[in-house]
Amino acid sequence: MVATPIGNMFDISLRAIYILKTVKCVFAEDTRQAKKLFNFYEIDTPLVACHEYNEIDESVISKIKEGEKYALISDAGSPLISDPGYRLVNWCSEHEIEVFVIPGACSLITALSSSGLPTDSFIFYGFIAPKENARVNFLKSVKDATETMIFFESPVRILKFLKNACEIFGNRRCCVCRELTKIYEEKLRGTLQEMINYFSENQPKGEFVIVIAGNTDANSEESEKNMIEELKTLMQSESLKESVQKISEKYEVSKKNIYQKALEFKKNFEDF
Repeated sequence: MVATPIGNMFDISLRAIYILKTVKCVFAEDTRQAKKLFNFYEIDTPLVACHEYNEIDESVISKIKEGEKYALISDAGSPLISDPGYRLVNWCSEHEIEVFVIPGACSLITALSSSGLPTDSFIFYGFIAPKENARVNFLKSVKDATETMIFFESPVRILKFLKNACEIFGNRRCCVCRELTKIYEEKLRGTLQEMINYFSENQPKGEFVIVIAGNTDANSEESEKNMIEELKTLMQSESLKESVQKISEKYEVSKKNIYQKALEFKKNFEDF
């Protein structure tokens, strides 16, 4: 299992190049993409397509049964990370065929390292459901996770994802990365709302890695109680809009959720 560059062609180890040049053949997710790397490093090892639809087909495993050394690469980065390959590794394990990993570039670790968010504990979710209802349900199911969260997203859905995340998680800190290690690499750090504002005005391009802060105790019962008490106090001297804005920024909770609580408090006060 050989890690290949995620963008910059020089992000590959000498060991990886050696392996790719000396194995009998290389299984590649997309042979056309692999040829770019092979041409750059003058690798002439035969390429065989190996993707999620054929990774344990006879066309692949028959070669491995021959007892020679083979390599597996994905389009970019470390194999099996949101890419095909785990079925093949499992098949090899069941047939007592040893598997070695040649470490290297990995976009999720690259993004996490540059995010400025806690790195001692994190969860990688990869690409989540493309349809909004399923995406919203998934985000709701993980909103209480305390670990730093890492997602992959496409440019066509990045803005929808950010809006859903902000509404469900609150206005948490995050880092949105695109085109990592490439010429137009971009790392945007701030809050989810700031990212929404940015991508509402700038057309998203490239593949994205989104790193979002985990849930602290901001949603705990005690913190919510304190938040509500502060909101009530502010509303006695400031406008509803100003009160919501200040509480939203302080507790990193979406303004929509705070606004609803403010309306409930206002209605109860008027009824009283």
